[in-house]
Amino acid sequence: MSVRENLDAIIKGIQESRILEVFDKYYHDDVVMYEKGDSTNRVGKAANRKAEEGFVNNAVISEAKVLKVLVDGNNSAYEMLMKFTYGGHPVEKVQWALQEWKDGKVIKEEFY
Repeated sequence: MSVRENLDAIIKGIQESRILEVFDKYYHDDVVMYEKGDSTNRVGKAANRKAEEGFVNNAVISEAKVLKVLVDGNNSAYEMLMKFTYGGHPVEKVQWALQEWKDGKVIKEEFY
């Protein structure tokens, strides 16, 4: 599978509220994830899965619309409009996610 096909599968999983399923399948064991430049407690698959579980257990996604997708070699990025409730509070945000791929899996991901 190509980077683009794997990225499309991740995006579809987010849109279908299958975040943990696609995380388990498409994220590298050594993945590091950053929230606006901060990777605190986001090094390795186990720590990142725990963070993803925190979101999944507290959020209900009502819309996840892709605005832009870029793929260049082992790098990809997408801009997404997300509408969800988190802890009972409505949230609407536009976010960029940038990925670096290794062995067909995300090894680094940054959110802005």
